[in-house]
Amino acid sequence: MTDPTQPHDKLFKGLLDQPGAAGALLRERLPPEILELLTDDPPMQEPGEYVDEALRKSYSDRLYSLRLKTGKKLLLYVLIDHKSYPDYGVLLQLLSYIIKIWRRLSAEKTDSFRKLPPILPMVVYHGAAEWKVSLSLRDTINAPDVIKHLQPDFCYELIDLGPIQNEKLSSYPPLRAGLLALKYSHRDGDLETVLMQIFTDVGDERTLFSMLVVYITKVYTDVDSTLLQKVIRKVKPEWEEDMVSIAAREWMAEGKAIGWIAGKAEGEASGKANMLLRQLRRRFQTLPSHIEERVLKATSDQLDEWSELILDATSLDDIFGSPQSH
Repeated sequence: MTDPTQPHDKLFKGLLDQPGAAGALLRERLPPEILELLTDDPPMQEPGEYVDEALRKSYSDRLYSLRLKTGKKLLLYVLIDHKSYPDYGVLLQLLSYIIKIWRRLSAEKTDSFRKLPPILPMVVYHGAAEWKVSLSLRDTINAPDVIKHLQPDFCYELIDLGPIQNEKLSSYPPLRAGLLALKYSHRDGDLETVLMQIFTDVGDERTLFSMLVVYITKVYTDVDSTLLQKVIRKVKPEWEEDMVSIAAREWMAEGKAIGWIAGKAEGEASGKANMLLRQLRRRFQTLPSHIEERVLKATSDQLDEWSELILDATSLDDIFGSPQSH
């Protein structure tokens, strides 16, 4: 399987790899009449990717098998649309992917065309524009009914994240966190409230937390270091240092470097100063007011120097010098 390079792709696939997430998505969004036919077995991921190479920036996909109570398999093909607007070519694309899956299966078994397994397509859409694409291939064929009913047809299940209330995106909090992050990647909202909900829903899933931090730094252009650090400190203060470092590396890798490499830029110096103060309080408990004032007024380079000294220091004087020296 190829390693996803697009941030939406990475998040979606990483999200579905979280224990229980794929099962929650499928069972919460499949029609009740189909759920009645399924056993309680979790979905099994099937090998293979079917999205055309030229479309990988806009789509990612996953293929799962579910066990029917009859003992047979139902294949569920999940396609996620990363564009900010609906793609009217999605029906033909889905049809081509379904045929690819059947062809792959036919190559594995010589008699597979006698009993093709059912494939249910599902499209997850997180763009801002309303989804107006037909859910049926036959509905898009321009022909009299006497001809149309002889044409091939299939339908797909649509999960349009936009109209779904945030709290109803999923009853499984880690999945809800990822879907919420995808939803607001293309739409406006109160970002502090959204980030608070995302990181709260993650719970203790540290891997997912870091995955979402990376995604937000890459996709959320209105989120700066000050806001991100503020939210992380409220939700998971014990992870603040590590997660802020992850965000800093991502921003610097993209040449943004908000709050970490811009000298006395307010956001960067503030982030470093707050982190240093937190480390100092953990190491030395109560800090004199003049030390806090020096840290808050320091340059970025000075903060870096003090952050290195704290590793071997046994007293505040080892870092800042004796009171007579300043």
